[in-house]
Amino acid sequence: MDGRRGIRAAMLLGAVAAPVMAQSAISLPIAKGFWTNDNQKCATVRHGYVFDGKRWGSLYYYGPNGNMGPAAELQPITQTRAVGGGFTQMQFGGFDGAGYFRVKSTGPDRALYRVGAPFREEMQVMDEMLIRCSYASLSPKMKAALKRFAPALATVK
Repeated sequence: MDGRRGIRAAMLLGAVAAPVMAQSAISLPIAKGFWTNDNQKCATVRHGYVFDGKRWGSLYYYGPNGNMGPAAELQPITQTRAVGGGFTQMQFGGFDGAGYFRVKSTGPDRALYRVGAPFREEMQVMDEMLIRCSYASLSPKMKAALKRFAPALATVK
C-alpha cells in the first residue's frame, strides 16, 4: 500500500475503536456504488472505494501485479454532516478525531474525496478525484470482490 492508503487505514482503524452508535439513514451527496480514482479504467481497476448506503471503505487487490486478495476495509458510517466547501463529513465510530473523511459530488458519477490527517504540527490534506464505476463495467475479478464484500451493490448500474 502507498502512504496515503496507510494513513487512511490507520485513521479508520482508530475510528472504529470507539463504541458504534448506528444511525438509521446515512446521507452522502454521492450514489451508492464502487468508486475509483478518475485516472483509472473501470474494466481494469484494482483499487477503489465502496459506499453501500451504510458503509464506506477500500476494496482492493494487492501484490506486485494486483494478483493477491481481494481485501476490504469497510467501516460503518455512524454519522454524516455538512461541512464547509460543499463537503459532507463521514464519522466512523462514536466520535470525531483530529482527522476527517469528506466527500462531495462534482457531477454525475464524479466526486472529490478529501482526507485530513494530523501530521506533526499541521493537518495533511489529500484530495482524490473519483469516478463511479457501474457493476457491469468492472472486471470479473472485481465483480467477484464486490459481490463478496458488498453484495447489495452487485447489480448497481
